[in-house]
Amino acid sequence: MFTGADMTEYVEARKVAELLAAVAEPTRLRVLWQLAKGPEHVGRLAKLVGIRMVNMSHHLGVMRQAGVLENDKEGRQVLYRLRPDVFTPGTTADVLGVLTLGQFRIVLRAKPEAPPVPPGAKTRRKPAKK
Repeated sequence: MFTGADMTEYVEARKVAELLAAVAEPTRLRVLWQLAKGPEHVGRLAKLVGIRMVNMSHHLGVMRQAGVLENDKEGRQVLYRLRPDVFTPGTTADVLGVLTLGQFRIVLRAKPEAPPVPPGAKTRRKPAKK
């Protein structure tokens, strides 16, 4: 039998699971890493991560719907940033910041470039035509 406390724990766990699902994808993790450095426009993010703008818009939409990102329109461009209630900027040179997703904390470490895609990893990118 469920009690009121059990229901609250379930609702809370479900919300955290939705947040984790929104970021638990390799391209989205790379986007988060870029946004930890500061707000970016969709087109710039697509170039930084190496995907088409339409795909970037999809990933950004998923994370925005989950409550990880917020956006502002600047004319025809859209600027995305991590929500301040989810992201705390780092205080040392080796940490870009910390994502807080419910009871979970994800530390985004600073690196000179975006995390690489491991060899043999499945990607949705089509191979370049010769």
